[in-house]
Amino acid sequence: MSKEVLRLAGLLACVALATSRIGLLGHELLGHGGVALAAGARVTEVRLFWFAGGWIRYIVPDRTLAAILAITMAGIAFELLFGGALWLFVRGDSLGRRIVRCVGTGLVIHATWYLATGAFHGFGDGMVLYHWLGDARVPVAIAAGLVTCTATFLGSRAITSPLVRTLPGTTRQRAVGFAVAAVLAGGLHAGLTIGEIKLRSDDNYARVMQHESDRKVALQYQEWERLRAAQGQVPDAEQRRIERAKLERENKPFPFVLVLGAATLLSLILGISRSRGGREERVAPGLLRRAVIVALASICAVIVLGAVLPG
Repeated sequence: MSKEVLRLAGLLACVALATSRIGLLGHELLGHGGVALAAGARVTEVRLFWFAGGWIRYIVPDRTLAAILAITMAGIAFELLFGGALWLFVRGDSLGRRIVRCVGTGLVIHATWYLATGAFHGFGDGMVLYHWLGDARVPVAIAAGLVTCTATFLGSRAITSPLVRTLPGTTRQRAVGFAVAAVLAGGLHAGLTIGEIKLRSDDNYARVMQHESDRKVALQYQEWERLRAAQGQVPDAEQRRIERAKLERENKPFPFVLVLGAATLLSLILGISRSRGGREERVAPGLLRRAVIVALASICAVIVLGAVLPG
Protein backbone atom coordinates (compact mmCIF):
# COMPACT_ATOMS: atom_id res chain seq x y z
CA MET A 1 0.00 0.00 0.00
CA SER A 2 1.50 3.34 -1.08
CA LYS A 3 2.13 6.17 1.31
CA GLU A 4 -0.14 8.37 -0.85
CA VAL A 5 -3.08 6.03 -0.16
CA LEU A 6 -2.33 6.06 3.57
CA ARG A 7 -2.00 9.85 3.52
CA LEU A 8 -5.38 10.14 1.78
CA ALA A 9 -6.93 7.70 4.26
CA GLY A 10 -5.59 9.80 7.13
CA LEU A 11 -7.01 12.95 5.59
CA LEU A 12 -10.44 11.37 5.08
CA ALA A 13 -10.47 9.95 8.61
CA CYS A 14 -9.62 13.34 10.13
CA VAL A 15 -12.25 15.11 8.04
CA ALA A 16 -14.88 12.55 9.04
CA LEU A 17 -14.02 12.81 12.74
CA ALA A 18 -13.95 16.61 12.69
CA THR A 19 -17.25 16.78 10.80
CA SER A 20 -19.05 14.43 13.17
CA ARG A 21 -17.65 16.07 16.33
CA ILE A 22 -18.39 19.64 15.17
CA GLY A 23 -21.82 18.47 14.07
CA LEU A 24 -22.41 16.85 17.46
CA LEU A 25 -21.50 20.00 19.40
CA GLY A 26 -23.64 22.19 17.18
CA HIS A 27 -26.53 19.72 17.17
CA GLU A 28 -26.70 19.12 20.92
CA LEU A 29 -25.42 22.35 22.47
CA LEU A 30 -26.24 25.15 20.02
CA GLY A 31 -29.30 23.43 18.57
CA HIS A 32 -31.15 21.61 21.35
CA GLY A 33 -29.43 23.39 24.23
CA GLY A 34 -29.60 26.90 22.79
CA VAL A 35 -33.27 26.72 21.85
CA ALA A 36 -34.13 25.01 25.14
CA LEU A 37 -32.58 27.89 27.09
CA ALA A 38 -34.30 30.43 24.82
CA ALA A 39 -37.62 28.71 25.58
CA GLY A 40 -37.01 29.11 29.31
CA ALA A 41 -36.04 25.50 29.92
CA ARG A 42 -33.45 24.33 32.43
CA VAL A 43 -30.82 21.94 31.09
CA THR A 44 -30.31 19.19 33.67
CA GLU A 45 -28.03 16.71 31.94
CA VAL A 46 -25.80 16.49 28.87
CA ARG A 47 -24.09 13.39 27.55
CA LEU A 48 -21.59 13.62 24.69
CA PHE A 49 -19.93 10.52 23.29
CA TRP A 50 -16.34 11.01 22.20
CA PHE A 51 -16.95 9.42 18.79
CA ALA A 52 -20.67 8.62 18.65
CA GLY A 53 -23.74 10.79 19.29
CA GLY A 54 -25.16 12.28 22.45
CA TRP A 55 -28.26 13.52 24.21
CA ILE A 56 -29.43 16.41 26.32
CA ARG A 57 -32.10 16.45 29.03
CA TYR A 58 -34.03 19.54 30.01
CA ILE A 59 -37.07 20.66 31.98
CA VAL A 60 -39.48 22.94 30.10
CA PRO A 61 -41.76 25.00 32.39
CA ASP A 62 -44.40 25.44 29.68
CA ARG A 63 -44.53 22.17 27.73
CA THR A 64 -46.43 23.42 24.71
CA LEU A 65 -46.24 21.43 21.49
CA ALA A 66 -44.59 24.39 19.77
CA ALA A 67 -41.82 24.56 22.38
CA ILE A 68 -41.16 20.82 22.33
CA LEU A 69 -41.08 20.73 18.52
CA ALA A 70 -38.75 23.73 18.37
CA ILE A 71 -36.28 22.21 20.83
CA THR A 72 -36.48 18.74 19.29
CA MET A 73 -35.93 19.94 15.72
CA ALA A 74 -33.28 22.55 16.60
CA GLY A 75 -30.35 20.13 16.35
CA ILE A 76 -31.31 19.04 12.84
CA ALA A 77 -32.00 22.65 11.89
CA PHE A 78 -28.50 23.69 12.99
CA GLU A 79 -26.87 21.01 10.83
CA LEU A 80 -28.99 21.98 7.84
CA LEU A 81 -28.24 25.69 8.16
CA PHE A 82 -24.53 25.32 8.90
CA GLY A 83 -24.02 22.61 6.31
CA GLY A 84 -25.97 24.52 3.68
CA ALA A 85 -23.93 27.67 4.38
CA LEU A 86 -20.65 25.80 3.89
CA TRP A 87 -21.84 24.36 0.59
CA LEU A 88 -23.20 27.65 -0.75
CA PHE A 89 -20.66 30.18 0.45
CA VAL A 90 -17.25 28.45 0.54
CA ARG A 91 -15.68 29.02 -2.86
CA GLY A 92 -12.40 28.12 -4.53
CA ASP A 93 -10.91 25.18 -6.44
CA SER A 94 -8.23 24.16 -3.96
CA LEU A 95 -8.58 20.69 -2.47
CA GLY A 96 -8.99 22.12 1.03
CA ARG A 97 -11.87 24.38 0.03
CA ARG A 98 -13.56 21.59 -1.89
CA ILE A 99 -13.34 19.40 1.21
CA VAL A 100 -14.84 22.14 3.40
CA ARG A 101 -17.75 22.52 0.98
CA CYS A 102 -18.36 18.79 1.09
CA VAL A 103 -18.26 18.84 4.88
CA GLY A 104 -21.39 20.94 4.41
CA THR A 105 -23.08 18.21 2.36
CA GLY A 106 -22.02 15.68 5.00
CA LEU A 107 -23.85 17.65 7.70
CA VAL A 108 -26.93 17.96 5.49
CA ILE A 109 -26.85 14.23 4.74
CA HIS A 110 -26.67 13.36 8.43
CA ALA A 111 -29.43 15.81 9.37
CA THR A 112 -31.89 14.74 6.69
CA TRP A 113 -31.14 11.02 7.10
CA TYR A 114 -31.75 11.34 10.85
CA LEU A 115 -34.94 13.32 10.23
CA ALA A 116 -36.28 10.92 7.60
CA THR A 117 -35.60 7.67 9.44
CA GLY A 118 -36.44 9.08 12.87
CA ALA A 119 -39.79 10.48 11.77
CA PHE A 120 -40.72 7.30 9.87
CA HIS A 121 -39.63 4.75 12.49
CA GLY A 122 -40.21 6.87 15.61
CA PHE A 123 -36.82 7.28 17.27
CA GLY A 124 -34.36 10.01 18.22
CA ASP A 125 -35.28 13.56 17.31
CA GLY A 126 -37.98 12.25 14.98
CA MET A 127 -39.98 10.64 17.79
CA VAL A 128 -42.12 13.71 18.41
CA LEU A 129 -42.83 14.05 14.69
CA TYR A 130 -43.77 10.37 14.50
CA HIS A 131 -46.57 10.84 17.03
CA TRP A 132 -47.58 14.37 16.03
CA LEU A 133 -47.78 13.82 12.27
CA GLY A 134 -49.34 10.37 12.30
CA ASP A 135 -49.62 9.05 8.74
CA ALA A 136 -48.41 12.43 7.43
CA ARG A 137 -44.95 11.44 8.63
CA VAL A 138 -44.56 9.32 5.48
CA PRO A 139 -44.41 12.19 2.95
CA VAL A 140 -42.23 14.16 5.38
CA ALA A 141 -39.80 11.25 5.61
CA ILE A 142 -39.78 10.81 1.83
CA ALA A 143 -39.11 14.53 1.28
CA ALA A 144 -36.24 14.48 3.78
CA GLY A 145 -34.90 11.33 2.14
CA LEU A 146 -34.90 13.03 -1.26
CA VAL A 147 -32.75 15.81 0.21
CA THR A 148 -30.41 13.14 1.61
CA CYS A 149 -29.99 11.59 -1.84
CA THR A 150 -29.53 14.97 -3.52
CA ALA A 151 -26.85 16.05 -1.05
CA THR A 152 -25.12 12.69 -1.42
CA PHE A 153 -25.04 13.05 -5.20
CA LEU A 154 -23.79 16.64 -5.11
CA GLY A 155 -21.13 15.97 -2.51
CA SER A 156 -19.74 12.83 -4.13
CA ARG A 157 -19.77 14.45 -7.57
CA ALA A 158 -17.88 17.47 -6.26
CA ILE A 159 -15.13 15.75 -4.27
CA THR A 160 -14.43 12.28 -5.69
CA SER A 161 -12.41 13.24 -8.75
CA PRO A 162 -10.23 15.81 -6.89
CA LEU A 163 -9.44 13.18 -4.24
CA VAL A 164 -8.72 10.46 -6.79
CA ARG A 165 -6.35 12.76 -8.64
CA THR A 166 -4.17 13.07 -5.53
CA LEU A 167 -3.04 9.47 -6.10
CA PRO A 168 -0.40 8.31 -8.58
CA GLY A 169 -0.75 5.58 -11.20
CA THR A 170 -3.22 4.56 -13.87
CA THR A 171 -6.93 5.30 -13.73
CA ARG A 172 -7.61 1.85 -12.32
CA GLN A 173 -4.83 2.10 -9.73
CA ARG A 174 -6.13 5.47 -8.62
CA ALA A 175 -9.69 4.16 -8.30
CA VAL A 176 -8.55 1.17 -6.25
CA GLY A 177 -6.36 3.38 -4.07
CA PHE A 178 -9.22 5.77 -3.42
CA ALA A 179 -11.55 2.89 -2.53
CA VAL A 180 -8.96 1.49 -0.10
CA ALA A 181 -8.45 4.91 1.51
CA ALA A 182 -12.20 5.46 1.87
CA VAL A 183 -12.73 2.01 3.41
CA LEU A 184 -9.87 2.54 5.87
CA ALA A 185 -11.15 5.95 6.93
CA GLY A 186 -14.77 4.84 7.12
CA GLY A 187 -13.84 1.67 8.97
CA LEU A 188 -11.86 3.61 11.57
CA HIS A 189 -14.72 6.04 12.19
CA ALA A 190 -17.32 3.26 12.33
CA GLY A 191 -15.15 1.17 14.63
CA LEU A 192 -14.64 4.03 17.07
CA THR A 193 -18.35 4.87 17.04
CA ILE A 194 -19.70 1.34 17.46
CA GLY A 195 -16.99 0.38 19.93
CA GLU A 196 -17.69 3.36 22.17
CA ILE A 197 -21.45 2.73 22.15
CA LYS A 198 -20.89 -0.87 23.21
CA LEU A 199 -18.28 -0.02 25.85
CA ARG A 200 -20.21 2.84 27.44
CA SER A 201 -23.58 1.05 27.26
CA ASP A 202 -25.72 4.15 27.80
CA ASP A 203 -29.29 3.06 28.62
CA ASN A 204 -30.73 6.53 27.93
CA TYR A 205 -29.11 6.65 24.49
CA ALA A 206 -30.32 3.13 23.68
CA ARG A 207 -33.86 4.04 24.76
CA VAL A 208 -33.94 7.22 22.69
CA MET A 209 -32.67 5.40 19.60
CA GLN A 210 -35.12 2.49 19.95
CA HIS A 211 -37.67 2.30 17.13
CA GLU A 212 -41.36 2.69 17.95
CA SER A 213 -42.06 -0.82 16.65
CA ASP A 214 -39.54 -2.26 19.11
CA ARG A 215 -41.11 -0.31 21.96
CA LYS A 216 -44.53 -1.70 21.02
CA VAL A 217 -43.17 -5.24 20.95
CA ALA A 218 -41.58 -4.79 24.38
CA LEU A 219 -44.80 -3.40 25.91
CA GLN A 220 -47.03 -6.09 24.37
CA TYR A 221 -44.62 -8.81 25.49
CA GLN A 222 -44.64 -7.45 29.04
CA GLU A 223 -48.45 -7.47 28.99
CA TRP A 224 -48.45 -11.08 27.73
CA GLU A 225 -46.14 -12.09 30.57
CA ARG A 226 -48.32 -10.25 33.09
CA LEU A 227 -51.46 -12.04 31.90
CA ARG A 228 -49.75 -15.43 32.04
CA ALA A 229 -48.53 -14.72 35.56
CA ALA A 230 -52.04 -13.68 36.61
CA GLN A 231 -53.32 -17.02 35.27
CA GLY A 232 -50.67 -18.89 37.21
CA GLN A 233 -48.78 -19.95 34.09
CA VAL A 234 -45.01 -20.02 33.71
CA PRO A 235 -44.12 -20.03 29.97
CA ASP A 236 -40.99 -21.93 29.05
CA ALA A 237 -38.21 -20.54 26.85
CA GLU A 238 -39.73 -21.88 23.63
CA GLN A 239 -43.13 -20.34 24.35
CA ARG A 240 -41.47 -17.02 25.08
CA ARG A 241 -39.51 -17.18 21.83
CA ILE A 242 -42.63 -18.00 19.82
CA GLU A 243 -44.64 -15.19 21.39
CA ARG A 244 -41.91 -12.60 20.85
CA ALA A 245 -41.46 -13.73 17.24
CA LYS A 246 -45.22 -13.40 16.70
CA LEU A 247 -45.30 -9.89 18.13
CA GLU A 248 -42.31 -8.86 16.00
CA ARG A 249 -44.10 -10.10 12.85
CA GLU A 250 -47.30 -8.26 13.79
CA ASN A 251 -45.44 -5.00 14.45
CA LYS A 252 -42.92 -5.23 11.63
CA PRO A 253 -42.80 -1.82 9.88
CA PHE A 254 -42.07 -1.06 6.26
CA PRO A 255 -38.24 -1.17 5.96
CA PHE A 256 -37.92 2.51 5.10
CA VAL A 257 -34.38 2.75 6.48
CA LEU A 258 -33.23 0.00 4.09
CA VAL A 259 -34.94 1.63 1.11
CA LEU A 260 -33.37 4.98 1.95
CA GLY A 261 -30.01 3.29 2.43
CA ALA A 262 -30.23 1.74 -1.03
CA ALA A 263 -31.31 5.05 -2.58
CA THR A 264 -28.47 6.89 -0.87
CA LEU A 265 -25.97 4.31 -2.08
CA LEU A 266 -27.24 4.67 -5.64
CA SER A 267 -26.95 8.45 -5.34
CA LEU A 268 -23.37 8.03 -4.12
CA ILE A 269 -22.46 5.77 -7.04
CA LEU A 270 -24.11 8.13 -9.53
CA GLY A 271 -22.28 11.12 -8.04
CA ILE A 272 -18.94 9.30 -8.19
CA SER A 273 -19.54 8.33 -11.82
CA ARG A 274 -20.28 11.95 -12.73
CA SER A 275 -17.38 13.46 -10.80
CA ARG A 276 -14.97 15.61 -12.81
CA GLY A 277 -12.29 18.20 -12.17
CA GLY A 278 -9.56 18.55 -9.63
CA ARG A 279 -5.85 19.13 -9.98
CA GLU A 280 -2.99 16.70 -10.36
CA GLU A 281 -1.69 17.25 -6.84
CA ARG A 282 -0.69 15.15 -3.86
CA VAL A 283 -2.23 15.64 -0.43
CA ALA A 284 -0.09 18.50 0.86
CA PRO A 285 1.53 18.02 4.28
CA GLY A 286 0.05 21.35 5.38
CA LEU A 287 -3.48 20.26 4.48
CA LEU A 288 -3.08 16.95 6.31
CA ARG A 289 -1.58 18.74 9.31
CA ARG A 290 -4.53 21.16 9.48
CA ALA A 291 -7.00 18.28 9.22
CA VAL A 292 -5.27 16.46 12.09
CA ILE A 293 -5.29 19.60 14.26
CA VAL A 294 -8.99 20.30 13.61
CA ALA A 295 -9.92 16.66 14.26
CA LEU A 296 -7.98 16.49 17.52
CA ALA A 297 -9.27 19.90 18.64
CA SER A 298 -12.88 18.93 17.97
CA ILE A 299 -12.49 15.61 19.83
CA CYS A 300 -10.86 17.40 22.77
CA ALA A 301 -13.69 19.95 22.79
CA VAL A 302 -16.25 17.14 23.01
CA ILE A 303 -14.33 15.48 25.86
CA VAL A 304 -13.86 18.69 27.84
CA LEU A 305 -17.40 19.96 27.39
CA GLY A 306 -18.79 16.53 28.19
CA ALA A 307 -16.82 16.58 31.45
CA VAL A 308 -17.76 20.10 32.60
CA LEU A 309 -21.43 20.22 31.55
CA PRO A 310 -24.05 18.78 33.94
CA GLY A 311 -24.25 15.03 33.67
